[in-house]
Amino acid sequence: MKRQIKFTKFVALLALAALIMLPSCYRKKDTIAIVTVMDSATNTAMTGVEVRLHYANAPVDGKRIDVRATTDSGGKVTFNFNDLYKAGQAGFAVLDIEVDSQVVGIIKVEEQKTSEKIVAI
Repeated sequence: MKRQIKFTKFVALLALAALIMLPSCYRKKDTIAIVTVMDSATNTAMTGVEVRLHYANAPVDGKRIDVRATTDSGGKVTFNFNDLYKAGQAGFAVLDIEVDSQVVGIIKVEEQKTSEKIVAI
């Protein structure tokens, strides 16, 4: 009988430990934006073009996003927003896409997903 009680206590403690540790298993996924720049005349990828993602009307609360990068040989540029996204946050951002100082579209960056947009200039 004592052996059964010890086993029951062990199982109860094991279940309690699993419940306590379960929330720590949550892994935040990447929040990524990929922009591909294509030449509208030739429908080919544009290499070495500067792409800027930013808010048109930046909020006053200090959470401003204004990032720049240059396209690779495939015409793509990748922006990683993991540092700006907070777990549990509903939504992330809708940003203007600017290529060589000209706004060419917008991209909705979704939390914990890879958002992609192709723009032609």
